[in-house]
Amino acid sequence: MSATSSSTPEARVARCRHFGTCGGCSLQDRPYAEQLSHKREKVAAALSALDGLPAPSIQGAPREWNYRNKMEFSFGDVYPPVPGSWLRLGMKPKGRWYHILDLEECHLPSPEAAPLLAAVRAWAEREKVPPYNSHKKTGQLRHLVVREAKNRPERMVVLVTTTGEIPKASFVEAVTSAYPATTILLGRNAKVSDTAVSDSMEVLTGPGHVTETLHFADGRVDYRISPQSFFQTNTLGTQLLYGLLRTWTRELKTELMLDLYCGGGGIALSLAGAAGKVVGVESNPAAVADAKANAELNGLTNCEFYGATAEFMLPALLDMRPQAAVIDPPRAGLHACAAKALLDDSPPVLFYVSCNPDALARDLAVLAPRYSVDRLVCVDLFPHTDHVETVAWLTRR
Repeated sequence: MSATSSSTPEARVARCRHFGTCGGCSLQDRPYAEQLSHKREKVAAALSALDGLPAPSIQGAPREWNYRNKMEFSFGDVYPPVPGSWLRLGMKPKGRWYHILDLEECHLPSPEAAPLLAAVRAWAEREKVPPYNSHKKTGQLRHLVVREAKNRPERMVVLVTTTGEIPKASFVEAVTSAYPATTILLGRNAKVSDTAVSDSMEVLTGPGHVTETLHFADGRVDYRISPQSFFQTNTLGTQLLYGLLRTWTRELKTELMLDLYCGGGGIALSLAGAAGKVVGVESNPAAVADAKANAELNGLTNCEFYGATAEFMLPALLDMRPQAAVIDPPRAGLHACAAKALLDDSPPVLFYVSCNPDALARDLAVLAPRYSVDRLVCVDLFPHTDHVETVAWLTRR
Protein backbone atom coordinates (compact mmCIF):
# COMPACT_ATOMS: atom_id res chain seq x y z
CA MET A 1 0.00 0.00 0.00
CA SER A 2 1.40 3.38 -0.99
CA ALA A 3 1.83 6.28 1.41
CA THR A 4 -1.02 8.21 -0.16
CA SER A 5 -3.39 5.28 0.25
CA SER A 6 -2.50 4.54 3.86
CA SER A 7 -5.36 4.60 6.34
CA THR A 8 -3.39 6.78 8.76
CA PRO A 9 -4.37 10.46 8.52
CA GLU A 10 -0.68 11.52 8.79
CA ALA A 11 0.10 9.81 5.47
CA ARG A 12 -2.74 11.35 3.48
CA VAL A 13 -1.92 13.99 0.90
CA ALA A 14 -4.39 16.49 -0.54
CA ARG A 15 -3.90 17.77 -4.07
CA CYS A 16 -5.06 21.36 -3.42
CA ARG A 17 -3.10 23.82 -1.31
CA HIS A 18 -6.37 25.20 0.08
CA PHE A 19 -7.52 21.86 1.52
CA GLY A 20 -8.68 22.22 5.10
CA THR A 21 -9.30 25.95 4.73
CA CYS A 22 -11.70 26.09 1.78
CA GLY A 23 -13.97 23.37 3.15
CA GLY A 24 -15.28 22.50 -0.29
CA CYS A 25 -13.54 19.12 -0.69
CA SER A 26 -13.61 17.53 2.76
CA LEU A 27 -12.58 14.07 1.46
CA GLN A 28 -9.84 15.20 -0.90
CA ASP A 29 -7.05 13.63 1.17
CA ARG A 30 -8.59 10.13 0.90
CA PRO A 31 -7.92 7.75 -2.01
CA TYR A 32 -10.92 7.69 -4.33
CA ALA A 33 -11.75 4.03 -3.64
CA GLU A 34 -11.93 4.90 0.06
CA GLN A 35 -14.22 7.84 -0.69
CA LEU A 36 -16.61 5.53 -2.55
CA SER A 37 -16.64 3.03 0.32
CA HIS A 38 -17.36 5.85 2.75
CA LYS A 39 -20.30 7.08 0.68
CA ARG A 40 -21.78 3.62 0.20
CA GLU A 41 -21.50 2.97 3.94
CA LYS A 42 -23.10 6.36 4.66
CA VAL A 43 -26.14 5.46 2.56
CA ALA A 44 -26.32 1.94 4.04
CA ALA A 45 -26.21 3.37 7.57
CA ALA A 46 -29.03 5.83 6.82
CA LEU A 47 -31.19 2.97 5.50
CA SER A 48 -30.20 0.40 8.13
CA ALA A 49 -33.46 0.65 10.08
CA LEU A 50 -35.50 -0.50 7.06
CA ASP A 51 -36.08 -4.20 6.52
CA GLY A 52 -35.73 -6.11 3.26
CA LEU A 53 -33.60 -3.60 1.34
CA PRO A 54 -30.88 -4.77 -1.05
CA ALA A 55 -27.34 -3.71 -0.23
CA PRO A 56 -26.52 -0.52 -2.14
CA SER A 57 -23.92 -0.67 -4.89
CA ILE A 58 -21.98 2.41 -5.96
CA GLN A 59 -20.78 3.71 -9.31
CA GLY A 60 -17.83 6.07 -9.25
CA ALA A 61 -17.65 9.31 -11.18
CA PRO A 62 -16.25 8.99 -14.73
CA ARG A 63 -13.84 11.83 -13.90
CA GLU A 64 -12.37 12.48 -10.43
CA TRP A 65 -11.02 15.98 -11.13
CA ASN A 66 -12.11 18.96 -13.27
CA TYR A 67 -15.63 17.54 -13.35
CA ARG A 68 -17.75 20.51 -12.25
CA ASN A 69 -19.58 22.42 -14.99
CA LYS A 70 -20.56 25.30 -12.71
CA MET A 71 -18.68 27.27 -10.05
CA GLU A 72 -19.73 30.37 -8.15
CA PHE A 73 -16.83 32.45 -6.85
CA SER A 74 -17.25 35.40 -4.46
CA PHE A 75 -15.55 38.78 -4.23
CA GLY A 76 -14.63 40.39 -0.92
CA ASP A 77 -12.45 43.13 0.46
CA VAL A 78 -9.42 42.64 2.68
CA TYR A 79 -10.05 43.53 6.31
CA PRO A 80 -8.10 44.64 8.16
CA PRO A 81 -6.47 46.33 5.15
CA VAL A 82 -3.15 44.97 3.88
CA PRO A 83 -0.80 47.28 1.92
CA GLY A 84 -0.95 46.49 -1.78
CA SER A 85 -3.97 44.16 -1.55
CA TRP A 86 -7.57 45.21 -1.10
CA LEU A 87 -9.61 42.60 -3.00
CA ARG A 88 -10.11 38.85 -2.77
CA LEU A 89 -11.78 36.48 -5.22
CA GLY A 90 -12.49 32.86 -4.38
CA MET A 91 -14.58 30.76 -2.01
CA LYS A 92 -16.07 31.31 1.41
CA PRO A 93 -14.32 29.20 4.05
CA LYS A 94 -16.60 26.74 5.77
CA GLY A 95 -18.54 28.42 8.58
CA ARG A 96 -17.09 31.89 7.86
CA TRP A 97 -19.64 33.48 5.56
CA TYR A 98 -18.23 37.02 5.78
CA HIS A 99 -14.72 35.98 4.70
CA ILE A 100 -13.31 35.19 1.28
CA LEU A 101 -10.50 32.74 0.66
CA ASP A 102 -8.37 34.06 -2.21
CA LEU A 103 -8.18 31.00 -4.46
CA GLU A 104 -4.92 30.31 -6.26
CA GLU A 105 -6.04 26.91 -7.51
CA CYS A 106 -9.15 24.76 -7.72
CA HIS A 107 -9.26 21.29 -9.29
CA LEU A 108 -13.04 20.92 -9.60
CA PRO A 109 -13.68 23.09 -12.72
CA SER A 110 -11.43 23.09 -15.78
CA PRO A 111 -7.71 23.91 -15.32
CA GLU A 112 -8.26 27.36 -16.87
CA ALA A 113 -10.43 28.50 -13.93
CA ALA A 114 -7.46 29.53 -11.76
CA PRO A 115 -5.90 31.75 -14.48
CA LEU A 116 -9.35 33.26 -15.01
CA LEU A 117 -9.59 34.21 -11.32
CA ALA A 118 -6.14 35.75 -11.43
CA ALA A 119 -6.99 37.76 -14.56
CA VAL A 120 -10.28 39.07 -13.15
CA ARG A 121 -8.67 39.87 -9.80
CA ALA A 122 -5.95 41.85 -11.58
CA TRP A 123 -8.59 43.62 -13.72
CA ALA A 124 -10.59 44.72 -10.68
CA GLU A 125 -7.50 46.07 -8.94
CA ARG A 126 -6.25 47.80 -12.08
CA GLU A 127 -9.64 49.40 -12.81
CA LYS A 128 -10.27 50.08 -9.10
CA VAL A 129 -13.72 48.45 -9.13
CA PRO A 130 -14.56 47.87 -5.44
CA PRO A 131 -15.74 44.51 -4.08
CA TYR A 132 -19.06 44.33 -2.27
CA ASN A 133 -18.87 44.50 1.52
CA SER A 134 -21.82 42.60 2.99
CA HIS A 135 -21.45 44.34 6.37
CA LYS A 136 -21.38 47.89 5.05
CA LYS A 137 -23.60 47.13 2.02
CA THR A 138 -21.17 49.03 -0.20
CA GLY A 139 -19.13 48.13 -3.28
CA GLN A 140 -19.94 46.60 -6.66
CA LEU A 141 -18.34 43.22 -7.37
CA ARG A 142 -20.27 40.30 -5.85
CA HIS A 143 -19.77 37.04 -7.77
CA LEU A 144 -18.04 35.48 -10.74
CA VAL A 145 -20.02 32.53 -12.13
CA VAL A 146 -18.45 30.04 -14.54
CA ARG A 147 -20.44 27.47 -16.52
CA GLU A 148 -18.62 24.95 -18.70
CA ALA A 149 -19.90 22.40 -21.17
CA LYS A 150 -17.87 19.22 -20.81
CA ASN A 151 -18.91 17.48 -24.03
CA ARG A 152 -18.78 20.63 -26.15
CA PRO A 153 -16.31 23.55 -26.40
CA GLU A 154 -18.67 26.12 -24.85
CA ARG A 155 -18.03 28.17 -21.71
CA MET A 156 -19.84 31.01 -19.96
CA VAL A 157 -18.63 33.68 -17.56
CA VAL A 158 -21.08 35.85 -15.61
CA LEU A 159 -19.96 38.83 -13.52
CA VAL A 160 -22.56 39.66 -10.87
CA THR A 161 -22.44 43.21 -9.51
CA THR A 162 -24.65 45.62 -7.60
CA THR A 163 -25.60 48.85 -9.35
CA GLY A 164 -23.39 51.36 -11.12
CA GLU A 165 -21.25 51.22 -14.23
CA ILE A 166 -18.16 49.08 -14.66
CA PRO A 167 -15.57 49.08 -17.49
CA LYS A 168 -17.18 46.34 -19.57
CA ALA A 169 -14.76 46.29 -22.49
CA SER A 170 -11.69 45.80 -20.31
CA PHE A 171 -13.52 43.09 -18.32
CA VAL A 172 -14.19 41.15 -21.52
CA GLU A 173 -10.53 41.57 -22.50
CA ALA A 174 -9.40 40.30 -19.10
CA VAL A 175 -11.62 37.22 -19.33
CA THR A 176 -10.68 36.29 -22.90
CA SER A 177 -6.97 36.76 -22.18
CA ALA A 178 -7.07 33.85 -19.73
CA TYR A 179 -10.14 31.76 -20.44
CA PRO A 180 -11.83 30.37 -23.61
CA ALA A 181 -15.25 31.88 -22.89
CA THR A 182 -17.79 31.61 -25.70
CA THR A 183 -20.21 33.99 -23.98
CA ILE A 184 -19.77 36.64 -21.27
CA LEU A 185 -22.59 38.30 -19.34
CA LEU A 186 -23.12 41.00 -16.72
CA GLY A 187 -25.72 40.31 -14.05
CA ARG A 188 -27.12 42.74 -11.51
CA ASN A 189 -28.09 41.88 -7.94
CA ALA A 190 -28.93 44.92 -5.83
CA LYS A 191 -30.65 42.87 -3.11
CA VAL A 192 -29.20 42.43 0.36
CA SER A 193 -29.25 38.64 0.03
CA ASP A 194 -25.79 37.34 -0.84
CA THR A 195 -26.59 35.12 -3.83
CA ALA A 196 -25.33 34.87 -7.39
CA VAL A 197 -28.90 35.14 -8.71
CA SER A 198 -29.31 38.26 -10.85
CA ASP A 199 -32.34 40.52 -11.24
CA SER A 200 -31.27 41.41 -14.77
CA MET A 201 -28.77 40.08 -17.27
CA GLU A 202 -26.83 41.83 -20.06
CA VAL A 203 -24.99 39.84 -22.72
CA LEU A 204 -21.53 41.32 -23.33
CA THR A 205 -20.34 38.79 -25.91
CA GLY A 206 -21.63 35.59 -27.47
CA PRO A 207 -25.14 34.11 -27.52
CA GLY A 208 -25.86 34.42 -23.78
CA HIS A 209 -26.10 30.66 -23.19
CA VAL A 210 -24.14 27.43 -23.58
CA THR A 211 -25.31 24.12 -24.98
CA GLU A 212 -24.35 20.82 -23.39
CA THR A 213 -24.84 17.32 -24.79
CA LEU A 214 -25.44 14.12 -22.84
CA HIS A 215 -24.45 10.96 -24.71
CA PHE A 216 -26.17 7.64 -24.05
CA ALA A 217 -25.60 4.21 -25.51
CA ASP A 218 -28.75 4.58 -27.62
CA GLY A 219 -28.90 8.31 -28.31
CA ARG A 220 -28.07 11.84 -27.18
CA VAL A 221 -29.83 14.87 -25.76
CA ASP A 222 -28.82 18.53 -26.12
CA TYR A 223 -29.50 21.03 -23.35
CA ARG A 224 -29.47 24.77 -23.82
CA ILE A 225 -28.34 26.23 -20.49
CA SER A 226 -29.05 29.88 -19.75
CA PRO A 227 -27.21 31.76 -16.98
CA GLN A 228 -29.69 30.87 -14.24
CA SER A 229 -30.90 27.49 -15.50
CA PHE A 230 -30.48 24.46 -13.26
CA PHE A 231 -28.29 21.69 -14.61
CA GLN A 232 -26.57 18.97 -12.60
CA THR A 233 -23.04 20.18 -11.89
CA ASN A 234 -21.24 17.00 -12.98
CA THR A 235 -21.96 16.47 -16.68
CA LEU A 236 -20.29 13.07 -17.09
CA GLY A 237 -21.70 11.84 -13.77
CA THR A 238 -25.15 13.03 -14.82
CA GLN A 239 -24.73 11.13 -18.07
CA LEU A 240 -24.13 8.02 -15.94
CA LEU A 241 -27.11 8.69 -13.64
CA TYR A 242 -29.59 9.58 -16.36
CA GLY A 243 -28.28 6.73 -18.50
CA LEU A 244 -29.10 4.31 -15.69
CA LEU A 245 -32.65 5.69 -15.47
CA ARG A 246 -32.95 5.50 -19.26
CA THR A 247 -31.90 1.83 -19.21
CA TRP A 248 -34.40 1.05 -16.44
CA THR A 249 -37.17 2.84 -18.35
CA ARG A 250 -36.43 0.89 -21.51
CA GLU A 251 -36.39 -2.32 -19.48
CA LEU A 252 -39.94 -1.54 -18.30
CA LYS A 253 -41.18 -0.83 -21.84
CA THR A 254 -42.93 2.20 -20.35
CA GLU A 255 -45.77 3.80 -22.31
CA LEU A 256 -46.32 6.69 -19.86
CA MET A 257 -43.73 7.96 -17.38
CA LEU A 258 -44.18 10.80 -14.88
CA ASP A 259 -41.29 13.02 -13.81
CA LEU A 260 -42.13 14.71 -10.52
CA TYR A 261 -40.03 17.73 -9.49
CA CYS A 262 -38.72 17.74 -13.07
CA GLY A 263 -36.78 21.02 -12.89
CA GLY A 264 -35.55 22.03 -16.33
CA GLY A 265 -36.48 18.62 -17.72
CA GLY A 266 -33.08 16.97 -17.41
CA ILE A 267 -34.41 13.53 -16.52
CA ALA A 268 -37.62 13.76 -18.57
CA LEU A 269 -35.75 14.64 -21.77
CA SER A 270 -33.25 11.85 -21.14
CA LEU A 271 -36.08 9.33 -20.72
CA ALA A 272 -38.11 10.52 -23.71
CA GLY A 273 -36.08 8.31 -26.02
CA ALA A 274 -36.91 5.23 -23.93
CA ALA A 275 -40.59 5.82 -23.06
CA GLY A 276 -43.73 6.32 -25.09
CA LYS A 277 -44.48 9.61 -23.35
CA VAL A 278 -43.07 11.58 -20.41
CA VAL A 279 -45.05 14.13 -18.40
CA GLY A 280 -43.13 16.43 -16.06
CA VAL A 281 -44.31 18.75 -13.31
CA GLU A 282 -42.28 21.57 -11.75
CA SER A 283 -43.21 24.56 -9.59
CA ASN A 284 -40.54 26.93 -10.98
CA PRO A 285 -41.91 28.70 -14.10
CA ALA A 286 -38.44 29.48 -15.48
CA ALA A 287 -37.45 25.82 -15.22
CA VAL A 288 -40.64 24.76 -17.03
CA ALA A 289 -39.80 27.21 -19.82
CA ASP A 290 -36.29 25.70 -20.07
CA ALA A 291 -37.77 22.18 -20.24
CA LYS A 292 -40.15 23.11 -23.05
CA ALA A 293 -37.42 24.94 -24.98
CA ASN A 294 -35.05 21.97 -24.69
CA ALA A 295 -37.76 19.54 -25.81
CA GLU A 296 -38.19 21.69 -28.93
CA LEU A 297 -34.40 21.90 -29.40
CA ASN A 298 -34.23 18.10 -29.53
CA GLY A 299 -37.36 17.66 -31.63
CA LEU A 300 -39.02 15.67 -28.84
CA THR A 301 -42.78 15.67 -29.24
CA ASN A 302 -43.54 13.05 -26.58
CA CYS A 303 -42.81 15.31 -23.60
CA GLU A 304 -45.26 17.54 -21.73
CA PHE A 305 -44.38 19.90 -18.88
CA TYR A 306 -46.71 21.53 -16.38
CA GLY A 307 -46.01 24.38 -14.00
CA ALA A 308 -47.39 23.40 -10.59
CA THR A 309 -46.35 21.72 -7.37
CA ALA A 310 -46.08 17.95 -7.48
CA GLU A 311 -48.49 17.54 -4.58
CA PHE A 312 -51.12 19.63 -6.38
CA MET A 313 -50.81 17.95 -9.79
CA LEU A 314 -50.16 14.38 -8.72
CA PRO A 315 -53.77 13.16 -8.26
CA ALA A 316 -54.68 14.31 -11.78
CA LEU A 317 -51.48 12.84 -13.23
CA LEU A 318 -52.09 9.51 -11.54
CA ASP A 319 -55.54 9.41 -13.17
CA MET A 320 -53.63 9.01 -16.45
CA ARG A 321 -52.49 5.58 -15.19
CA PRO A 322 -48.71 5.87 -15.73
CA GLN A 323 -46.64 2.70 -15.64
CA ALA A 324 -43.88 4.45 -13.70
CA ALA A 325 -42.87 7.73 -12.08
CA VAL A 326 -39.49 9.32 -11.38
CA ILE A 327 -39.24 11.19 -8.09
CA ASP A 328 -36.31 13.60 -7.72
CA PRO A 329 -37.41 15.84 -4.84
CA PRO A 330 -35.56 18.70 -3.14
CA ARG A 331 -33.14 17.82 -0.37
CA ALA A 332 -35.97 17.79 2.20
CA GLY A 333 -37.61 14.88 0.37
CA LEU A 334 -41.18 14.12 -0.68
CA HIS A 335 -43.98 16.48 0.31
CA ALA A 336 -46.40 14.65 2.64
CA CYS A 337 -49.34 15.22 0.26
CA ALA A 338 -47.36 13.79 -2.66
CA ALA A 339 -46.48 10.71 -0.60
CA LYS A 340 -50.15 10.25 0.32
CA ALA A 341 -51.20 10.46 -3.34
CA LEU A 342 -48.66 7.78 -4.25
CA LEU A 343 -49.94 5.55 -1.47
CA ASP A 344 -53.58 6.09 -2.47
CA ASP A 345 -53.15 5.56 -6.22
CA SER A 346 -49.83 3.81 -6.74
CA PRO A 347 -48.07 3.49 -10.11
CA PRO A 348 -46.54 0.02 -10.62
CA VAL A 349 -42.95 1.34 -10.41
CA LEU A 350 -41.20 4.34 -8.86
CA PHE A 351 -37.64 5.48 -9.50
CA TYR A 352 -36.59 7.59 -6.51
CA VAL A 353 -33.52 9.82 -7.00
CA SER A 354 -32.14 11.29 -3.78
CA CYS A 355 -29.29 13.59 -2.78
CA ASN A 356 -30.09 13.14 0.94
CA PRO A 357 -29.82 9.62 2.43
CA ASP A 358 -31.75 10.61 5.56
CA ALA A 359 -34.70 11.98 3.57
CA LEU A 360 -34.56 8.88 1.35
CA ALA A 361 -34.78 6.62 4.42
CA ARG A 362 -37.76 8.54 5.75
CA ASP A 363 -39.62 8.46 2.44
CA LEU A 364 -38.93 4.78 1.80
CA ALA A 365 -40.39 4.04 5.24
CA VAL A 366 -43.50 6.09 4.38
CA LEU A 367 -43.91 4.28 1.04
CA ALA A 368 -43.18 0.82 2.48
CA PRO A 369 -46.85 -0.21 2.91
CA ARG A 370 -47.28 -0.07 -0.89
CA TYR A 371 -43.76 -0.47 -2.27
CA SER A 372 -40.78 -2.77 -1.91
CA VAL A 373 -37.27 -1.71 -2.90
CA ASP A 374 -35.75 -3.94 -5.59
CA ARG A 375 -32.57 -2.03 -6.47
CA LEU A 376 -30.35 0.55 -4.77
CA VAL A 377 -27.53 2.23 -6.68
CA CYS A 378 -25.37 5.09 -5.42
CA VAL A 379 -23.84 7.34 -8.07
CA ASP A 380 -20.99 9.64 -7.12
CA LEU A 381 -21.57 13.03 -8.74
CA PHE A 382 -19.33 14.91 -6.30
CA PRO A 383 -15.86 13.36 -5.85
CA HIS A 384 -13.87 14.61 -2.86
CA THR A 385 -17.01 15.87 -1.10
CA ASP A 386 -19.35 14.10 1.30
CA HIS A 387 -22.30 14.20 -1.12
CA VAL A 388 -23.70 11.23 -3.03
CA GLU A 389 -26.77 10.53 -5.16
CA THR A 390 -28.84 7.38 -4.62
CA VAL A 391 -31.32 5.81 -7.04
CA ALA A 392 -33.90 3.30 -5.83
CA TRP A 393 -36.20 1.09 -7.92
CA LEU A 394 -39.49 0.60 -6.05
CA THR A 395 -42.09 -1.95 -7.13
CA ARG A 396 -45.74 -1.88 -6.05
CA ARG A 397 -46.53 -4.73 -3.66
